[in-house]
Amino acid sequence: MSQLANTKIRLDDFQFRDGIYFPKDYEQLNSTEHKQKWDKIGKTYYGSQKIEKAAETSPIKQDYTLLTGKPGGTWNKLSLNKSVDSILEIGCGYGRIPLHLSKDKNLRCQNYYGLDISEPLLRRLLKCKQEYDFFPDAEFHIICASAELLPLEDNSIDFVMSNCVFMHIPDAQIRNLLVEISRVLKPGGIFIFNHSFHNKSCPSHIIHNFVRRLNPVNQNPVYLKQYSGDEIKAMLTASGITTKCPQFTVEPTEEYAILPQKIKGIPVPFSETINRSIKPSGSMKETLAYGYSAYSNNL
Repeated sequence: MSQLANTKIRLDDFQFRDGIYFPKDYEQLNSTEHKQKWDKIGKTYYGSQKIEKAAETSPIKQDYTLLTGKPGGTWNKLSLNKSVDSILEIGCGYGRIPLHLSKDKNLRCQNYYGLDISEPLLRRLLKCKQEYDFFPDAEFHIICASAELLPLEDNSIDFVMSNCVFMHIPDAQIRNLLVEISRVLKPGGIFIFNHSFHNKSCPSHIIHNFVRRLNPVNQNPVYLKQYSGDEIKAMLTASGITTKCPQFTVEPTEEYAILPQKIKGIPVPFSETINRSIKPSGSMKETLAYGYSAYSNNL
């Protein structure tokens, strides 16, 4: 276990402004390249800013799927009408996943903790909460911070979730984060890390890696290393999460790729059509899958 994972911080140590908790060293965090990158992405992320511009009579105000679409993958495995005391979402963004789970799965909680490094996305989450009122009975705790140390008590969270986030976190930091998740998760709690790891065997990633090595200058800081299924299982086991969730599953996603859609910003012809046509079977699923999901078996 890392020394960082043994360091404790509390939400009481944060400053609360305009509905968001900020660390006291927020100016220092703001000066980092990683934070600046995600703040820039957060301003236009997947059109989520549309909710801020929509008229009151706009269909998007009545149908949240016009803003978010319907998330799939492991989220389909979660039981209907589940109620828990506390939820922690790592990389919550503008609230796409809790909005879906609240509306379509009737998931309920008393306390929702949403953590993200991008302040623009968290501002938009508060707007989406206002418009769609997801988790209507919950107290919201929105935290703008890096996802390495969690300002929460041991054994305090019933459900930890994340969607398409961990692949953007450096290796050492993700290992610390998994230890932290294991610390705050209650015994018998549940977790879902949907589409959270890139697959190192995927041909699309292998091509990207080769191209990146040709030009070591100007590396994209949000494009990071990939993992095998066995490596993900080993990381989760090393984090201590099996003391809280004795059984978990790591499985390849049902999105497959041979060709990257873009290389250095240049579209690859027919790549999307080719990738959608892939129907692997057996062991080829683990080779061609774009990524992996991990989840506890007590969903």
